[in-house]
Amino acid sequence: MLRRSKDTFLALLRWSEMYTKTDMLYMVQGGFWLTLAKGVGMFSSLLLAAALANLIPPEVFGTYKFVLAGAGVIGAFALTGMSTGITQAVARGYEGALRSGISAYMKWGVGMTGISLAVALYYFVNHNNTLAISFLLVAACNTLLTSSSFFSQFISGKKDFKTQSIFDSIADFVPALILIAALFLTQNPVHLILVYFVSGIAINLILHYFTVQKYHPNNSVDPETIPFVKHISFMGILGKVGENIDKVLVFHYLGAAPLALYAFAQTPVAQLKLLVDIPVKLAFPKLSERNFSELQKSLPRKVVFLVGVMLAIVVCYILFAPLLFKLLFPAYVGAIVYTQILALSLVLTPVSILSSALVAHMKKKELYISQAILPIVRIALFILLLPPFGIWGAIWATITSQAITFVVFGYLFWQAKHEGATV
Repeated sequence: MLRRSKDTFLALLRWSEMYTKTDMLYMVQGGFWLTLAKGVGMFSSLLLAAALANLIPPEVFGTYKFVLAGAGVIGAFALTGMSTGITQAVARGYEGALRSGISAYMKWGVGMTGISLAVALYYFVNHNNTLAISFLLVAACNTLLTSSSFFSQFISGKKDFKTQSIFDSIADFVPALILIAALFLTQNPVHLILVYFVSGIAINLILHYFTVQKYHPNNSVDPETIPFVKHISFMGILGKVGENIDKVLVFHYLGAAPLALYAFAQTPVAQLKLLVDIPVKLAFPKLSERNFSELQKSLPRKVVFLVGVMLAIVVCYILFAPLLFKLLFPAYVGAIVYTQILALSLVLTPVSILSSALVAHMKKKELYISQAILPIVRIALFILLLPPFGIWGAIWATITSQAITFVVFGYLFWQAKHEGATV
C-alpha cells in the first residue's frame, strides 16, 4: 500500500512537469529540506524578536538594530559575491573554492575592518561610548562571522539540501537561543552585540569543521571564480548599502525608538520574503547547468506563478498580522498598519529568480546596469521620503523600489535574449 502511494505520488509529480516545465521531483526532494530550514529560521527569528520586544526597552533594541544595520552597510565593501561564487564553482566540481574563497574574503575584509574602526573613532570623539565600542566589535568580528558561514554555500553547490537544511537550522536556532538567554542577564546593547557575534562565529566554525569532515573537498579551483566574485561584489556595493540604509536613516532622522517600531514592522515581512529563497536556492545550481536561451523561455512563466503564490501569502498575512502582533509583540501594536502595507512589497519579490539566472551565467553587462540603477533609486527614495513622511516614507520607498526592481530585471532578462547572450 505504501509502495503504491509512493508510486502514485511520483507519477503525479512527473505529470505536473508538463505544466510547470520544472524537475518537480528535484524541487520536492530539495524543497522539503529547504522549507524545513526556512521554517526553523523563521521560528528562531520570531522567537528572538518576541524576546527582544518583551525584555528590553525600544531605545535599546533600536540601538542594537542600528549597529547591525551599520555592520551591513560596512560589509558592502567586502567580497559580498563570494557566497554566490562558491555555490557556482562547487556545483561545477571546483570544491577548492571553499578554502580559496574564505582566504580571499578575509584578505579583502581588511578594508571593511578599517571602515569599522573609523566609525568607532568617530563615535569616541563624539563621546558616544556605546556606539564606539559596538563598532569596535564590528571591526573585530564582522569579517569572521561572514567567512565562517560559507560552509552553507558549499553544501548548496553539492546539492545536498538535507545536510544544508540541518546545518542552517542549527546556525539559526542555537545563536538565537544564546542571545535570548543573554537578554535575561543584560539590557546593555554592547553586551548583546558581543553575544550576537561570538555565538554566531562559534557555531559557524563548528559547522564548517563538520562540513569539511563530511565532504573532504578536493583542491580544484576555477581561476575565473575570484575575478567573477570581484565583479559581482563591486557591482553589489550599492545594493548592499541599499539593503541596510533604511535603518541607518531611520535612526539618524527619527531616533532609536522609532527604529524599533519600524524594525518590528519589517520582521515578519522579512521572514516571509525568505520563502522566495527556497525555489531560488533550489534553482541556482540548475540555472548554472542550463542554456541561457532555454531559461529565457521557461523562467518568465515560473515568475508569474510565484507572484501568484506570494500574493496569496500576502493576503493571509495582512489578515492575521493584528493577531500576530498582539500575541508576540504587544508593545509594538502601533506597527501593525505599517507591516500590513509593507507586506505588499513581497508580491513582486519572485523576480529574484531572474537576477539569479543572470548571475549564474555571468551576464556582467546586465548585472552592472541593474546594480548601478536599482540601489541608487532605492537610496534616493529613502533620502527623499523619510525626512518629510517619517516611517510612512520608508514604507512607500520600499514598495516603490521593489516595483522598479521588478520592471528593471524583467527588461534586462528579456533584452539579453535579443542581444544574443551566450552561456
